[in-house]
Amino acid sequence: LQVNPNGRPFMGPNLYMTPPGTYTHIHQDGHGTVDSGHFCLSGYNEVLMIRRIVERRKIHVVELLMGKELPAEDILYGLPHCDDQVSQWPTKDSIKKCEEMGYCPSVFILKPGQMVHINKGRLHAFRKMSSAQLPKTDC
Repeated sequence: LQVNPNGRPFMGPNLYMTPPGTYTHIHQDGHGTVDSGHFCLSGYNEVLMIRRIVERRKIHVVELLMGKELPAEDILYGLPHCDDQVSQWPTKDSIKKCEEMGYCPSVFILKPGQMVHINKGRLHAFRKMSSAQLPKTDC
């Protein structure tokens, strides 16, 4: 069987399971080339998602949300489950700046048994919520 160089055979969906971490930093799955989903098995997950935007704007969003401590490209294209790489969760102020720039950030909670579909190229981040009250600077 030979695959046409301009097409690929339908191979069905892939399922990736990762070890449960406390969060993922802002990222795009498959470097922006795949749709994905996040299914909450237990606990409550806070989700931050940005509308689909062009590449140069993604760098700007990362800088707004994460600061300039690390190069935005390292954060955007690094491993999102790597807890030792990026430790900052976006604040209310940084999310507000994204809103003012027209990046349409959405922040919502997934409950056990809920799933969210993530279109290709959409920047997103997740973190496990706790029963403790969040700081006022938190989103």
